[in-house]
Amino acid sequence: MLKGYLYNIASILMMGIGPLLSKFGLLDISISMAAVINAVTIILASYIWGLFSKKPINLYLTKDVTILAICNSIGVVLMYLSLDLLSPVQVGFLGRFYTVFAVVLSFVILKEKITSSEWSLIVLAIIGTFMFITPSDNATIDILGIISAILYTFFFALSNVLIKITMTDGRDSNSLLFTNNLWTLLIIALYLFIFNDNWNLSISSISLTAIAVLMTGFLGTLFLYEALKRIRFSIANVMRATSPIILAVVSYPFFPIKLTFLNILGAVVLILSILIIGIVDFKKSVVVSNKNENLEKHTS
Repeated sequence: MLKGYLYNIASILMMGIGPLLSKFGLLDISISMAAVINAVTIILASYIWGLFSKKPINLYLTKDVTILAICNSIGVVLMYLSLDLLSPVQVGFLGRFYTVFAVVLSFVILKEKITSSEWSLIVLAIIGTFMFITPSDNATIDILGIISAILYTFFFALSNVLIKITMTDGRDSNSLLFTNNLWTLLIIALYLFIFNDNWNLSISSISLTAIAVLMTGFLGTLFLYEALKRIRFSIANVMRATSPIILAVVSYPFFPIKLTFLNILGAVVLILSILIIGIVDFKKSVVVSNKNENLEKHTS
């Protein structure tokens, strides 16, 4: 259980830094080309990791993985669209709608149970997020960017719910990541050829996008897959609400923002809520584990 939390924290750190690099990478390339670089980078990284770990890549050519890839493809394109229209900090905090979608989908699809106290903490975490992103002035925000940011979180949440289901079948995390992005590459490449999008590339844009993808799309996602094997889906994703805080800190030198008292209070509420949720869930899991061990001792 503790190992699951450590994997999730590592994933959060990766997800908190990557979007800033992606924003800089988008300065010279199109959204769809960035999505192609995203998929190709993850495919190569997964293959190399398979060789390094001596675990051959397996292709999962099944209906559920195909559906997963379609959701992932839509999410990737919308993510880059929102990053192109908004600042990394705005995208990071708007992306916390992911928590809302993750909780709803975990109830609807995974049938996970959440106590009333956990619900209260989740609501506090969401309120804290909105308090933190409340603007200090009357600056206008791109509506299309906002919609794209919210929608990409929905498709990523749906993708991760489907991943949680497929992981219960004993599939290898790296092979699933490889197969998912192979399908994603084919789908986005088809889009590029049909709509004849901008094919311009530069060394800097490729490098920045690839590094960001390695942090978020490969390492961050791989750590998340491993975390989902060990901890509950809804709790794992509520903990990930801290990633915008990390993103705001690293983005400040490039996209400085003025923090009001409400923003600071929201950050405190958000972090405390998430920490308490993790502690409560960890203690609950320990109790259940001890009960199961005692039951096994009595029955053996």
